[in-house]
Amino acid sequence: MNRAQKDAYKKEYAGAKATGKPFMPYAIYKDHIVAILAIGFVIFLAIWHRAEIGEPIDPATTDFVPRPEWYFFFLFELLKIFKNENALTPLIMATFIVPNILIILLIVTPFIDQGPERRIQRRPIALATAVLVFAGIGWLTYKGATSEAAAGGEVTIENLDAKGEAGLQIYQTSGCNACHQLGGAGGKVGPALDAEGSKARGVEWQIAHLKDPASLNPGSSMPKFANFTPEQYDALGTFLDGLGTKYVVK
Repeated sequence: MNRAQKDAYKKEYAGAKATGKPFMPYAIYKDHIVAILAIGFVIFLAIWHRAEIGEPIDPATTDFVPRPEWYFFFLFELLKIFKNENALTPLIMATFIVPNILIILLIVTPFIDQGPERRIQRRPIALATAVLVFAGIGWLTYKGATSEAAAGGEVTIENLDAKGEAGLQIYQTSGCNACHQLGGAGGKVGPALDAEGSKARGVEWQIAHLKDPASLNPGSSMPKFANFTPEQYDALGTFLDGLGTKYVVK
């Protein structure tokens, strides 16, 4: 700000101060009115849209799709935006990098826009930054609230025979889909299994890996599945070894 702008501002400020109203009681009166209206609006919403109790929790379900509370919907949507990256990228981007960039942007804005004006219409940088940040969060919240997440147990696989069907059922009921994806559905802790059969590891390798993952993949965090019957090992191993070759994931 140059000298002329500074003098003009001081003159305008002195005129506004001379003709203005004191803080007490005018500003306090307005603050109370706004607070009462805000509280009244919250009470109205609580009465108009009452909280409902959903269905009892079923600990044995295999198709439940967890969703966060509404104030985390924007992070929920960010996870889906980065879903096609590796297993860690969505988590790092959505919960650390992007939120911290927004926070840093809000922190540095006062240091970038250092004009003396207090009226919002004369603070274009601060106004534009706030509008963009909150509009972005609002849009992500809306998308997170209205879009559906892929259910962990829903997947379409063609050419399944009896043993493949049995293997798919074991895959779904044993929680494999909590860590692995098939057809875009499931978790991302472990690798996607759509083309597991194309690696030509063989059924015996798949069974040995299920019994002791770390013995074949040192450092693997996958738990041991040591309680299957021989028939279950054979069905699940056959299913995994056929994914992407004999069994086509859609």
